[in-house]
Formats: sequence, structure tokens, C-alpha cells
Amino acid sequence: MKKRHDKKQIYIAIIFVLALAIGMGYAFLNSTLNITGNTTIKENTWDVHFENFQTASGSVTATSAGIDTNKTTVNYTVTLQKPGDFYEFTVDAVNKGSIDAMISTVSNTGLSSTQQKYMTYSVTYSDGTAIAQYQALPATTGSETIKVRVEYKKDISASDLPSSNQTVTLSFSVQYVQADGSAIAINHPVCKRATSLHNDGTHTFGNLGSGNTINPGDAFDCDVNGDGTFNAETERFYYVSPLDTNNSYAVLIYYNDVSSGSPSNTTKYAYDANAVSGTDFHGPQTAKLQLPTTAMWKSVSLYSTTRNITSKEGNIKVSNFSYEGYAARLLTYQEVVSACGTGSPSVSGYLDNCIYFLENTSYSNTSSVSAYWLENIQNSSAYYSGYVHGDQRRIHDNEMWSHANMNYYTGVRPAIEVPLSRIQK
Repeated sequence: MKKRHDKKQIYIAIIFVLALAIGMGYAFLNSTLNITGNTTIKENTWDVHFENFQTASGSVTATSAGIDTNKTTVNYTVTLQKPGDFYEFTVDAVNKGSIDAMISTVSNTGLSSTQQKYMTYSVTYSDGTAIAQYQALPATTGSETIKVRVEYKKDISASDLPSSNQTVTLSFSVQYVQADGSAIAINHPVCKRATSLHNDGTHTFGNLGSGNTINPGDAFDCDVNGDGTFNAETERFYYVSPLDTNNSYAVLIYYNDVSSGSPSNTTKYAYDANAVSGTDFHGPQTAKLQLPTTAMWKSVSLYSTTRNITSKEGNIKVSNFSYEGYAARLLTYQEVVSACGTGSPSVSGYLDNCIYFLENTSYSNTSSVSAYWLENIQNSSAYYSGYVHGDQRRIHDNEMWSHANMNYYTGVRPAIEVPLSRIQK
């Protein structure tokens, strides 16, 4: 039960300064040069500043807020009148100059232990990544969105409320200097654990999971298009297994089939429309053309763009098949079995314990395509290729033609490979 708040209204006045300290970096660049002979020093510019100040929806109205005329300081003054009030904004730190920059120091006043009882305060990048020393801001195109949020806590007891009106002064300073060998790229997460699960009205797909362990079927929202948003509807993926060639990478399957890289559960394609004989092995030449390109899903890439296409028994049927230009690939028979465990994969109902593979197939929607391709070719004939079958909840690998006969076309579903270090658990 929540404790009742004191009826006396106590407000918190926040005075905040977010600053980019760039003077030292520029001074360093102006060190004396002693030059003899015929040497040309090309023009360079040092230009790190703030842009694009935006207040989050639902924030209280600030008395004053914005970027100063030098574009290196953000000031705001707000009053939080009651528990639950908050103020949040984002602002871009950009490098429009010709010289790579990096963070030299980070300074943050923070909250006292008493203030932490009734307030929260955070300054991070927009995806929650911490701002830290040595993080790089590349020349010309470097841009990182910083998010600042202060909130009067909702669920606090009367004893934790301030006894009088409070004025809290907060400051956060980031100093940029010219980048050197210690500069590091910012390791933004690509995938975050989902906070809700997809449901078709009858079935719920995947697991929310918790802690540092990832299990097959755990649902993740992955910012594959790099727009900074982890879209729970259109960027939903399910963890399948470690990558067999590098277990520091995770393999995740998309929630839907695609057509020209966009979600579609009603379009179907050949595996290889050019297969003309039982020994004419090419791999998924036709199916791969529907996968998202690296321009569409720019936040992810395959560990290797060349793969050996195998049979379900593991025999190599096509060596060095190329996914060049694509951000995803087809899932394999071995990966599905690794996730779903023991049993007979070809028997109806095998996938009953891992129905996240069946979202947006005819299992969950009768108007959807019934199945989607796996990467594997049948051991004895290029006319047959494996696929996940929705109606029968199994892996079918011996009756699906892969030549240009539309009666045997099926869906194309992307699998991505993501470093575990870029999955926020």
C-alpha cells in the first residue's frame, strides 16, 4: 500500500546548467608551430556545440530553458510543484568542425542523500548509455543526443518529503578536446529487453526475461534502423542462440516476414528461382533479395557476409554464399533446434514450446503466409529447402520446391547478429 503524502504542498525549484567546456580543447589546437621548408598547413575548424533543444511531452513548463548564444550551455529553471512532476529535455552535442573530438572530463554535481529521497536526476545519452571520459565525437558528422531528467518522486512516504520549499542547483559539464589514441567509440545498445509482449488475442509470443542471462525466446526491441527509437511494434526480435562461429554474438529472429526489407506477412517468394536441377545448388539467391539492406537497418551487420550453406545434417552444399549489402540473413535449421530443444523437428507440434517462431504465420493469423524459409538446403536435392511451418508447428524440410513455381513460394524472415556487448539486459 502506498503511504499518503503530507497535504502540505512543498515545491522544488530546480536551477540547472549543462555545459560543453571546449576552451581547453581549442587552446591545445593552437599550440605554437615551428615550420621550415615548403609545408602547407590545411585549414581546420574546431566547432563542438549544442543544437536541437527539445522538451519531452508531459514536462512541467520551465520558467526559462534553452541553449545560450555561444551554443555551449543549456540553462533551465523549473518548479516541481507536486510528487510526479518532472522536467525532461534532449539536446544534441554535435561536432561540425574538421577535427575529431573526445570527452576529456565529465563533471556532475549530483543530488545529496537527502535530496535522493524525494528527487531523481539523470544525465545520459538518449538511449540511457552513460556519458564517460574518452568517448569520441567524430569530425563533421559527430552527433550525440543527451537526455536530462529531473523528477519529484511519486511513491514516497510523508517522512521523506522535504519539510520546506527547496531550491536545488544542478550542473553537468562535459569537456571536449582534440581526440587522440585514447578515444573510444560510444557503445550504444542496439537491443533492449522488451517491457511488454506481442499478443494476437490468443497467443503471447516470447518472454520478458530478466537479469544478465539471455534465454531462447526472450523478447528484445532493437533499434535496427538507427533512429534512436526502440519500437516495440516494428522492431521486435526474439533471442535464438549464440552465433556458431563467434559466441560473443547473439542470433535474433524478427517477429515478421519482410518484403523489400519491410514487414509483410502476406508476401511470399522463391528460395532460389534459378534452381533447375537436383544438383544445381545456389543458396537462397532469390529470398535474400527481400532482406533489409545495410542502408535500411544501419545499426546492425552480419559478423561475416559470407556463409557456408549447409544441409540440416551440416554438410556444406554452397561455399561462401554472399549476403553482401544485407543487414540480416535467413535463420538455420540448427539454430531453431538449438532454441527449441529435444524432440523430432519434423513432427507436428515440435514448435509448441517456442511459438515465438510462429508469430505472423498462419499459426497466429489465417491470412498470413503459412511458413518462412530457413537457410538450409536438403541434403539430396536443390529442389527442397527447409522452412518453419506455422499451421503444423514444425520444421518441414523435404516438400518445399525452391524453383520458380509460385505454389511453392513462402515467406522471408530476417535473422540478425548482434554483439552481446550491445544488448542491454
